[in-house]
Amino acid sequence: MATKSRRSKASRKIAYDTGSVRSRLILLPALALLLALVVELLNRGLSPARLIQFISQRPVAFLFSALIILTTLVFSELFKPRRAVLITTAIVWVILGIVEYMVIKERTQPFCSVDILMMKDAFSLITVYYTWTKIIVIFSSGFLAIFAVIMMFARMKRRKRYNFPMSLAAFVGFVLLTAMVAALGVRAGELPNRFDSLVDAYNDYGFVTCFTFTFGRQGITRPQEYSAETVAEILTDIEEEPEGGELVYPVFDADDNLAHPNIVFVQLESFFDVGTIIGGEYSADPTPWFNRLCSRFPSGLLYVPTIGGGTANTEFEVITGLNLDFFGAGEYPYNTILQNTTCETMCYNLKEYGYTATAMHNNSASFYSRNAVYPNEGFDRFVPLEYMQDVKYTPLGWAKDSVLTEEILNALDSTEARDLVFCIAVETHGKYAETYEPKEGDIEVLSLPEQIPLAPFQNFINALPGTDEFLRELTMALIKFDEPTIVVAYGDHLPALELENDLLTTGSIYASRYVIWNNFGGQFEAPDLQAYRLNANLLKQLGFSGGVVTKLHQSVDAGEAGDEYLAKLEMLEYDMLYGDQEAFEGEYPYERTDMRLGSRDIVITDAQREYHRLLVTGERFTEFSKIVADDQALETVYIDSQHIAAPLDDNMALTGFCVAQIGKDGGELSRTSVFEIER
Repeated sequence: MATKSRRSKASRKIAYDTGSVRSRLILLPALALLLALVVELLNRGLSPARLIQFISQRPVAFLFSALIILTTLVFSELFKPRRAVLITTAIVWVILGIVEYMVIKERTQPFCSVDILMMKDAFSLITVYYTWTKIIVIFSSGFLAIFAVIMMFARMKRRKRYNFPMSLAAFVGFVLLTAMVAALGVRAGELPNRFDSLVDAYNDYGFVTCFTFTFGRQGITRPQEYSAETVAEILTDIEEEPEGGELVYPVFDADDNLAHPNIVFVQLESFFDVGTIIGGEYSADPTPWFNRLCSRFPSGLLYVPTIGGGTANTEFEVITGLNLDFFGAGEYPYNTILQNTTCETMCYNLKEYGYTATAMHNNSASFYSRNAVYPNEGFDRFVPLEYMQDVKYTPLGWAKDSVLTEEILNALDSTEARDLVFCIAVETHGKYAETYEPKEGDIEVLSLPEQIPLAPFQNFINALPGTDEFLRELTMALIKFDEPTIVVAYGDHLPALELENDLLTTGSIYASRYVIWNNFGGQFEAPDLQAYRLNANLLKQLGFSGGVVTKLHQSVDAGEAGDEYLAKLEMLEYDMLYGDQEAFEGEYPYERTDMRLGSRDIVITDAQREYHRLLVTGERFTEFSKIVADDQALETVYIDSQHIAAPLDDNMALTGFCVAQIGKDGGELSRTSVFEIER
């Protein structure tokens, strides 16, 4: 009887397990489909119509998204606390969908895996994009989710017995199936092979597929034809003298660098001509000076690699001449390869002609790791916000661009030879408030396409005049400057205001505008260009070359971008950054520069101990200057550019001190030499 009872229990156990497996064969695919629907609905701004359109037009992509999710759900079968792992996996997918919804609302560019590397910069901006109430809700929700997961693992029953080899085989099988379907889908054109536009890719193929495809892929994939012989053939082609007429600006003796013009690139945050919005009407033009320059000087469209954010990537293409399309989707080279690697830039190219290269940005030095990256791009000097005096701020806390005019003039005036200045403005940076309170003198929006949120747009359009006025002040000052100078001004990307291709006369949300202005009567051309061709095109008109990438750009007509040219560009980019540097015959010419911060030294001239404080006199102090004694930063009060002070304890023995520039992130950027106090 006992044996029969045991057999009966075993039979019931087998029947139960079989039933459990069958139920999971229904539950897991159903849950995967549900999660795919929820995540893709969030990816489409909670628009059911857009979700239905996606499923109907791209059924294979949607089902593949569900397959990816299903594979992650099957992963739970490997663990004894199966239910807890399963629910946690489902929660992670929902959280990713919510993050995607929040990201595209704020910056238009979708959320991808490489954004995880940007968490430090993202947290530094959180108070700009969200109110404290929302921040508290976000973090509280995160903690609650973590707490719920911990409680699930603590309280949910664990399986006592399960067939691990079978579970592992099932998971591996789904991984292989997913990989096989992905390969076939890419070959058939149903799934993405390359992300030329993240916005379009996420719309066409879905968040789950695109996020998964971007995960872990950084850098440039080795081209199949890559070899020393192939690179040599490219070099032979580009060394041939390109066809063309006379140079617009005559070539001078390379040793006579004073004959060359200064070159100033001005990259304007979220800056564009709102007159290109179809159906948009306004009580006044918010950018009259820029539009005046465009009508009187050469100007064209500049196709940038980003929308709504990603200033550093437009900057990267303009400085280096490298095409970001060949890198991982959504990658920021400033946070990956350029952390430890130098590469060809216009800075290095112009050093051959005696130029000093200065970068300038009225924002924190460490944002996008610029203070670490710029030496790898060949900059000799970097003037960030921490080294600028008398800075004024917008209500959002961004530095106003008016401070940049004097800084640019200082940079040009502080060297004997010619200068390259790359300046990044920040005043018109978002987020643009969801409510609008009209003020006297504001520009009124008379009409606007209904897809564009009105209140944020009204706030944006009334932020533009400040940057436009900075551009006017700069060009007017340079008219009187006694050195020939060129200014190339352009918007880095369009703002995150739900703009779409069919709402713009340019037909593209990636189309910015650039203008080439000069103070010496030079005649230039400004064809429509990709951002990575901008500097090479200008240097060609000036008779400058140097660098293999620059020569490749200059060997092809500005309007030409055929497959052969792009294949050569990809080959050279890979060779320089990830390959064997065959283009340089093993002798890489680009060395990291010993970059200094600030265009002029911060100097201590005197110090007096009085009334329980130390009063320091000097030159070029800023609000980020801190008195440092015994390697401790004292609580410093900024009085003006010549005076700072710090309270002192009566018992504090102070014999010497220095002044350090402390970044917005709390890190020390530089310090003066020690100043000895006379007793």
